[in-house]
This record gives sequence, structure tokens and C-alpha cells, in this order.
Amino acid sequence: MAEADDLRRLVQQLQAENADLQRQVAALRQAGRDPHQVSSEGSDSGKMQPISDCSLAQRIDPLQAPFQDFLTYAPVLVWITDAQGTMTYANPAWLELVNLTEQEAMGQSVEALFPAALAQNYRQNNQWVLDHQAVLETTEQAPLPDGTTHTYLVRKFPMRAVGAACASVGGIGVDITELKQTEAALRDSETRWQFAIEGSGDGLWDWDAQTNEVFFSHQWKAMLGYADDEIGSSLHERNSRLHPDDKAQCYADLERHFSGETPIYQNEHRMRCKDGSYKWILDRGKVIEWDADGKPLRVIGTHKDISERKRGEAERKQAEIQQQQLTIILRESEATNRAIIEAIPDLLLRVGRDGTCLSFFPPADAAAGTFLPVQHHLSEVLPPDLLHHQLQRIERALSTGELQAWEHQFEKHGQLCYEEVRLAPCGSDQCLVVVRDVSDRKAIELQLQATAEELDRFFSVSLDLLCIGDTSGYFHRLNGQWEKTLGYSVQEMQGTLYIDYVHPEDIDATLAALSSLTQQEEVCNFVNRYRCADGSYRWIEWRSVPVGHLIYGAARDITDRIQAELELQSTKDQLDLVLQASAEGYWDWNLVTGEIYFSPQWKAMLGYADHELDNSFATWEAVVFEADRATALQLVDDYNSGRIEEFSFTQRFHHKDGSTVHILSRAIHQKNAAGQVIRMVGSHLDVTAMVAIQAALQTSEMQLASVLNSSLDGIMAFKAVRDELGTIVDFEWLLSNPAACEMAGRSAEYLLGKRLLEELPGNKTDGLFDLYVQVTESGNPVRRQFHYSHDGFDTWFENMAVQLGDGFAVTFSDITPLKRSEHDLQQANQQLASRVDELNQHTQQMQLLSEMSDFLQACLSVQDAYQSLGALVAPLFPGSSGGIFMLIDVDYRVERVATWGAQPASATECIPPECCALCQEHLHQVGSDCLSLGCSHAENTQESLTTLCMPLLAQGQTLGLFYLSTADLSQALQPLARTVAEQIALALANLHLRETLQQQSIRDPLTGLFNRRYLEETLTREVQRAQRQHHTIGVIMLDIDHFKRFNDTYGHDAGDRVLETVGQLLRDSVRGSDVACRYGGEEMLLILPESPPEATQARAEEIRRSLGLLQISYGGLTLHSLSASLGVASFPDHGLQARDVLRAADDALYQAKAQGRNQVVVATVPAVKVAEAARTHLPGDIS
Repeated sequence: MAEADDLRRLVQQLQAENADLQRQVAALRQAGRDPHQVSSEGSDSGKMQPISDCSLAQRIDPLQAPFQDFLTYAPVLVWITDAQGTMTYANPAWLELVNLTEQEAMGQSVEALFPAALAQNYRQNNQWVLDHQAVLETTEQAPLPDGTTHTYLVRKFPMRAVGAACASVGGIGVDITELKQTEAALRDSETRWQFAIEGSGDGLWDWDAQTNEVFFSHQWKAMLGYADDEIGSSLHERNSRLHPDDKAQCYADLERHFSGETPIYQNEHRMRCKDGSYKWILDRGKVIEWDADGKPLRVIGTHKDISERKRGEAERKQAEIQQQQLTIILRESEATNRAIIEAIPDLLLRVGRDGTCLSFFPPADAAAGTFLPVQHHLSEVLPPDLLHHQLQRIERALSTGELQAWEHQFEKHGQLCYEEVRLAPCGSDQCLVVVRDVSDRKAIELQLQATAEELDRFFSVSLDLLCIGDTSGYFHRLNGQWEKTLGYSVQEMQGTLYIDYVHPEDIDATLAALSSLTQQEEVCNFVNRYRCADGSYRWIEWRSVPVGHLIYGAARDITDRIQAELELQSTKDQLDLVLQASAEGYWDWNLVTGEIYFSPQWKAMLGYADHELDNSFATWEAVVFEADRATALQLVDDYNSGRIEEFSFTQRFHHKDGSTVHILSRAIHQKNAAGQVIRMVGSHLDVTAMVAIQAALQTSEMQLASVLNSSLDGIMAFKAVRDELGTIVDFEWLLSNPAACEMAGRSAEYLLGKRLLEELPGNKTDGLFDLYVQVTESGNPVRRQFHYSHDGFDTWFENMAVQLGDGFAVTFSDITPLKRSEHDLQQANQQLASRVDELNQHTQQMQLLSEMSDFLQACLSVQDAYQSLGALVAPLFPGSSGGIFMLIDVDYRVERVATWGAQPASATECIPPECCALCQEHLHQVGSDCLSLGCSHAENTQESLTTLCMPLLAQGQTLGLFYLSTADLSQALQPLARTVAEQIALALANLHLRETLQQQSIRDPLTGLFNRRYLEETLTREVQRAQRQHHTIGVIMLDIDHFKRFNDTYGHDAGDRVLETVGQLLRDSVRGSDVACRYGGEEMLLILPESPPEATQARAEEIRRSLGLLQISYGGLTLHSLSASLGVASFPDHGLQARDVLRAADDALYQAKAQGRNQVVVATVPAVKVAEAARTHLPGDIS
């Protein structure tokens, strides 16, 4: 609303006017009230005691000049009249209001100063104050000389001298015209808005008290940031968003209306918006239907957003508080004011325009040692830059009359300190300065900021699901892990209910846990299911801690663990079924108790039923062969003591029918926490038939031994090893003749029974195994030549494989000598081709490096090189991304200046400690094949990429960083990257050096101004440009007056200080297109392109005045004030050539010196130029 904006602006104006008084009010509260004045609560008569002085001027101690300045410049009216109504004192604000001088007003009666009605009212109020000896506060309207009428808040109080009867009345007035006008406008506006709401409805609601169904208009929903379809029609929709602190009053006001105490229901409360913030809402309503018992049936009302009004009320309240504080300050006595100054924990100074310290008031307590003492001038404690800044602030305060406030830092007592400074004008040439040491506050702020950043960083990088909610069931804040887990964005979930995502079967348990949290009970290990964006559900395990109405939760996705547990249970069930269906037997031996269990299958292998043999160790000893019993027990001891790694042994047992049964027994053991074996579990497999077959095969082997041993070729035979499905998974050696054993490097005894893939797994890799499977399955023989380079072999073979039962036999010979010559020839050809490719690539890289070096050397500036580096480096590293970072010494950071590739090249900037390469000053590589610590600036780099950081070093100094990110970092890429980094560093260092030398060649080292050679080149160029574009050029030649006196009096070093200061002034005074030069000695010259003669003369006058204001200190002494003579000339008025314009300016300079110095003289226009100008103004036709 416009009225609220006007009120806010008025409050801001009052705050700005009273900002300087707030500090004194705070000190006043601490110091206590004046002992000469007693409040109404402490007085027996209930009246204010009179102030002890007769006139305000007599109250002020001469030492309290700041208080006198306060009365002079305070934006309030202060006056004193005697008992007869004669004016005895008035401050400048009062005199300015009535448009009178002090001589015109003092001694005049109120009848002579004011209209009759106002004068009569004035006397009546004065008499009341004198009669009651109390303070009188009124609101009065007074006509002003300009014809307007203003409203004032006036406070009058009795005044008397010590020991004398009261003879005077003091007054204080504050202009509240704008406040009154704003309040009236607000009242009118509220009436108009009230009618508008009743007519159109800002937001409407219709409540059925029987069903609790409520109609909410879309305007109310829009106030809270919702669409019309996002809020239902139940009363819970409103109650769930109502601020907890406002619920009791809201329902109390509603009950008062229902009971008839109020004609309408009206309540102001806060409602939670969709984004989590709160708005103030004004509800008005009325019961329109009642039942027979007098209970409400239907209530209709309106909603209004009053958030702005609430803020305005708070601002008005603050303005009223400030007004009261102002009144209290003006009412306090001299002693209280002195106590204020003594109690202020700040440093008070009164300084002049030039920084001279006129008064120095350190705090009385221990804080006084915090501040450095000032005896004469601020330069005693402030460094030059802060001194210059403070002098500028003093000048600004004196010229504008505005309060100046700022913070600065500098070294004090050997430590870096922070100070808050407030500066207010006192008169025309003095300022009151208040300095407060805020170092502790700054340290706390920095610590809090660091802590907050650490918490935010932890919140963002945590792998757990972290969130903050409230006891009403709404999410307030979530970390990014939620989006990765559920698929919803963090913005989608903020402000929504927890229960909206919970699996229907887990809702009751979740609500019970939320109830416990509402009762401030911590909830641990709570598990429920949350719905994902794709409709699936994830198992979530919670740990939640309530703090007030907020809930801090840490959750973890345990879906994989739950699934693993289910799969483990399923696997266990399957294993039980397999054991029941298996033909093998098993046994379980408890070594602690000696109990042993034998499965029924084992007993059946021996021809017994389950009940015929006991489950005891004695049963086993009775049926096992005696020779095998001792071997088995020794094997048990070796296995359990760790001498062998596995337990596998074929034992012979006596069958019930007297035959022998061969059983293969395998076992594993279990240990306790102390490492002792406490249990053995094993299996039994009947291998009797296998043993018989092996015996028969042994006979056949003996018959074949003579044939096989005489063969020069290697001969081997294998049988197939199949799985449960009959698929061949390996082959087992049946025989190997001596030639084959020699080629294999193993004895026949060793190979017998061994498996092919276990001994020679290279057969699987080279496809030989699949070839043998084909021979075994199809029966077709295969001949093949192949190179076997596995399992310690590097040999060419020619073999012939044929089917042999459920296996195959293979005959092979060594053809390595034949193949070696072929292989050597082929390898030589390949090496030659590879070397040619490497040479071509190296040549191309060297050509690109040469082009890059030539281009960088041709760049005119470092910035030109930065803009081209990305395009120059990219062809050297195809398929990669990277960037060039340069070290910025000013603020100790590394900033990216060039980039290439599709992937982001690290962060745009960082500090050197965040990069390992810069810290260690050598190459740093991070990738999947190395375990180096990653750099902080490359945290967002994909894990599949390898990063390479290399410092840019030149002449022993670190210039920056070369950063490379690639998916395949070959061995040849590192030397290339190092070479590129070295060339870039050297080129950039040369460019920096070139720019530095260029600046040194055109700059005067003492003043920092351009030198005379640069001046001549620039002025010639500017004259040519001005001739083309037909514009003027201003030239100012400056010479410091009596400069030799400075050298003779203070020495040449002081003279150099003067030249440095004047050079700094000229550099600060020129525009971007202007050129300031040192012409020679103490002569300076300014070139002002496109500057008219009048503007050039004005600039010269401005520079002359600025030089006179300079205060230069050297060796603890303040040097004499400076003055200068300036000559002004312009192109083309004073010459068409650069030398002519310079000569004209030089002549004007010497005229200024001849005429008494410290002045500006404009060169005279030559007579020829005057004649030419006159001719150009003649009529075109004079015939």
C-alpha cells in the first residue's frame, strides 16, 4: 500500500536523523538517571522535579562542547522563556523555523513572536508548568512563515537556578507533521479497504461447523503460494498451516464470538506458506446460522494478507521508541551527560578538517588501552591509506552535513585489529569521531561463518540421507542424497509431508514414531519404506532427534541389505533341499563334547539301515580299515593344526556283506574366537566303482607305456570332466609320454590325475579347450598349428587331436624354430611401422608446439595470450579437457584464464593449497591406476577420468597451473604435457617481462606519470585524430611554485615526496582518456582530448585548488602548503601542431608565474587565428 510505503520512508528518515543519538541512549541507560531529577515513580508528589538551571546555556559546562554541538545541530526545537513569556534562549533549529535571527528573537515576548491565539495558548501552558512544577506534553499546530501549518509534539518543563525560585520554562519540540498525515491517510485507507473487502472479498471462507467442511477461495490459497487444486476443503488444511503460537488466541477469539462477547470474529495470525515461510493473515467472520440450542451452524468470513501492515507497525513502534529516546536525552542533566561520555566504552575525538586532533577522550575503563593515543594529528596512529580515507570522510561530512560510518582494519600493538568508526560534523570545520574496537566481534563472525560453511559442506557431501523437518510432519531441508535415492528433486520434497512418501503398510508405525518425536523422545533404528519417483519403494533406516518443534533426521538406504538377507535365507533353504536330495552322506563332529553324527546315506553305503549303527566314534572305528584309521586321525590332526590346507581322504570300510567299500571323505573345520578348532563338518562319497575303474586303467597304461615311451612326438590322453548338466568343464590327464613330459616340463607322475585347465589354463584363453571339447563331442579329428605363450611356455606346436572315449588324445611336435624366423620377420615389420607412426606423431606435436610458441611470442599482451591458449593447446591433447590457471598475487588465488575440451576444466578459481601440484611444485596425477590424493579444485571430475596437474614454473617462480583431464593418459602424454607447460610458462613470463619493460619505458619512476617521450608521441597522435574528427584538445602545463625552497629547506628526499604526492593527485584527477605526464623537473603536463577550452580552464582551477589542500608529511613534519602556476592552451585555438600548443601552454605558465604564481592563465589566441575566426563569421556574399 502507498500509505504504508510513506510511513516506512518517514520512519527511515527519523532513524537516519537520530542514528547518532542511539549510542548515547544506550550509554544513558547504563549510567542511570540524573541525581538532580526523580521520576514520578520515585517521587512522593508524583511530579517531575524541576531542572536545576535557569537557562540552558548556563547548564552546559564549557568542557562539554560536543553537547553544545548536539544542541546546535539536533533536528529538534529547543527554547527557554522566563515567567513573563520573554524568550531567553533558542537553538538554531527554532530560529530557522520562525525565520528570525538570534538578535531578533531574544528578549521578545511571545505576543510579539506568535499570533494572538497561539501566544495565549503558549502563556496558559507555561503557567500550568509553573503552577504544577511538572512536565507538560502537548500536540500543537503552528503556522509557518511560508504559509503552511505544521504539527509539533511539545514537551515543556520548569527550570530554576540552585537556591532560587522557578523563573523559567524550557521547551522541546519535534515536528510530527508527516507522521500525523500518514496516520490520517492510513485510517482513511483502512476504511476504504474495509468496504472493498466486504464488497469483492480479498479471500473468502465458508465454514460448515457441523461437518467441518470449509470452502477456501483461491485468493487465500494464492496468498500462501498454492494453486487452487493443492489445498482441500477440510478444516485440517487450515489448522495444519496455522503457526503453533497463534492457535490458542485464534480459537479464543472464535469462542468469544460464539458466546456473543464480540459482534464479529476477528483474529490476526501467521500461516505457513508453501515455501516454509509465514505470512500474517487477518481473519474476519460472522455466524450467519444458529441451531435451536444457540450453537453455530455456518460461519462466513474473509482473509486478508496483513504482512506488510505488520512490518509497518513494527517500524512505527521503532520510530516511537526513538522519539521517546530523543526526549529522554534532551531531558537529562549535565551530570548525566558527563556520565554518558565517561561510560561510553568507545574512543571519542574532536578533529579538524585537516585531521588535527582537538580533543581526545579515551574510555575510562580497561578498554582505554585498546586505542592508540593521539596527541596532535591522526597521522600519528593511522597509516597513510587510512589517513587519506578518513580525511576524505571528514571533508564529506563537513560538506554534506551527513553522518559518516565505516569499518577499517590495521595493525595495532602488533596485531591486525578491526575498528568501527562514526563521524558527525560539529560546526563548519570540526567533526566528532567515535571509534569502537570490533576485533572480537569480527573474530566471532569469521568463526561462525567458517562453522556454517563446514556444516553446509558436510550436509551436502554426506552419503547418508540427512533432513530437517518439524513435528507437524513437514520436510524443511534435505541434502542431495535424497534425490539420488528416491528420484525426486530436493525442491519437490521441501515443504511436503513425510507420510506422503511412506508405504501404506508402514504408515501406522511411522505415525507412532512421529508421535514419540513430538514428545521429545529420540527414535533409533526405525525402518520403513519410501516411495521413489518411478513408483518403486526403498527400505529406509532412521535415527531421528527432536529439538523443540524441529526434527533432525539421519537415514540410510538399506534396501540392498534387506534383499541380501532375503537371498541368504532363500539360499539356505535351497541348500537344505539339496542335502536331502543328494546321494552323498555327511558327518558332523563336535570336538568339544566328542559327539558325532553320521547321515543315513553313509550307513546305507555300508549296507546298514540308520538304526543299525549308532552315531558314535566307536562305530566309525569298528567299520574302518585299521590302516586307514591311523592315517585318517593323523590327517585330522594335520588339518586342524594348520600343517595342511584341506582335508580330503579316501578310506576303506567293511561292508555288511564282507566286501570292501571305498569312501572319499572331505571336511572343513570351525574355530572359536580364540582360534581353537571346535567342530568338523564333512561329506562321504562312495568311490568304490571309481577305484575299480582306476585299477583297470592302470593295466592298460602298462601295456601302452612301451609304445608311448618310444615316440619322439609328445602324446597325451585326457578324459572329460563334466558338471551336473553333463557339460565338459575340464579334462583330466590319463597319460603323458616322456617326450610330452619333457615339452611340458612336468613328470608323468605329476600330471596323472591333474586337470588340464588347472595346470595349463592358457588352453582356455587360446581356444584350445573349446577345440578339444569339439573333438570329444563330435568325434572329428582336428589338426592345428598354434603358438602357446602361457604357463611359462613360449613355443609353437603342431598337434593332432582325436576322440578317445569320453575324452581325447593329442599328438604334438615342437615347430618353434620354424615359426620363430617367421615371427621375427613379422615383428620387425610391425616395429618399423610403429616407429614410423610415433615419428609422425612426434613431428606433428613439435610442429604444433612451434606454432604455439611463435604465436605466443607474437602476442602484444598477456590477455591476448590468454584468449588464444585454449585453441592452441587443444590440438595437442585430442579427446581431453583442461585449462590454464594463473596465480593472482593480490588476493592469493589461482584463476582460470583459458580452457579447452567438452568436460568442465576444474573449478574456475581456487587457492594454491587446494592443488597438490602447487603445494609440492611438481607434477601431480590422479586416476584409477594410482592412489594419489585428489585436488579440491577437481572434485567434480568423473571417476573414470585421469587428471594431471602441473605447476607453471619460470625463473624459479610459480606463475600458475596447467590442468589436464583425459580418459586415457598414455606414457607419452606426460612428457608432452610437461613440455607444453614449460613453454607456456616461459612465454607468459616473457610477456609479463615485456609489459613491465614497456611500462618502465613510458613511465616516470618517481611520480608514476608518463614520461616526456610518451607525451610527445601521444600528443602528436591526438592532434592527428582531432584534425580528422574536428574536435578540440586541452593542454594544461603545471609548475610547482617555489619548489626549490622545499629542496633547500627539507632536502631532496622531501622534494621527491612532494613530486610523488602531486603525481598521485594528477593520476586521481584525470579521466580514462586523459594523459598526465612529467614534463621535466617540477613541471607536469596534462593532455585532455575532446575538452573545450572552458572545461580545460575549469579543470586547471580544480587542480590548483586541490594542490592547495594537500597536507604532506615527511620525517614527522608537516611540509608547507603547496601552490602551483598553471598555463592552459588548446588545439586548434593556440596552434595546429603539437609543438605550437605546447609552446602556447608554456608561455601561459610563465605568465602565471610573472603575475604572482598560484593561478591559472589561459594562453592568448594569436592574431592570425583571430583574423581567421573573424573571416569565418563574415557573410558569404560581400559584393
